[in-house]
Amino acid sequence: MAGQTDGEERAVGFFAGLAQDLGPWAWWVFAAVLAGVEILLPGTFFIWFAAAAVVVGALALVVDLGWQAELLLFLLLAVVAALVGRRWYGTRSRPSDEAAPTLNDRAGGQVGRTALLEEPLVDGIGRIRLDDTVWRVEGPNLPAGTRVRIVSVRGGRLQVEAA
Repeated sequence: MAGQTDGEERAVGFFAGLAQDLGPWAWWVFAAVLAGVEILLPGTFFIWFAAAAVVVGALALVVDLGWQAELLLFLLLAVVAALVGRRWYGTRSRPSDEAAPTLNDRAGGQVGRTALLEEPLVDGIGRIRLDDTVWRVEGPNLPAGTRVRIVSVRGGRLQVEAA
């Protein structure tokens, strides 16, 4: 091969011979290694390459393509599988995002609840107790003990109105 050193030629020859000797098993072992890498690393990237290797291994069992054609087919299938996988798997919204939109927003999670004023709302400022937390609230002037509904959050303060 022009432009390659003797060591490079031997390396290519070794891997080509190994692929020919193992046949479809080489692809299935490669798929298992890629699936193992997928388990160890976060995300869903290597599993698509593993799927491409399984397909090439199955095809190599039926048709003798030669290692060059198998390698090209694997590369093509890996790219297609990764793109299809990203489109199919990557665009889905996470259920946790939809199910708990106020998960990390404690104040936002209180909207809609009712509570009793612990202190009167004077000049639009007061306090309520929700569960084990005392919250500062804003709203119309109301006496202590009035039941209020939390309608929104602004600047870390709960906005309330008489319930």
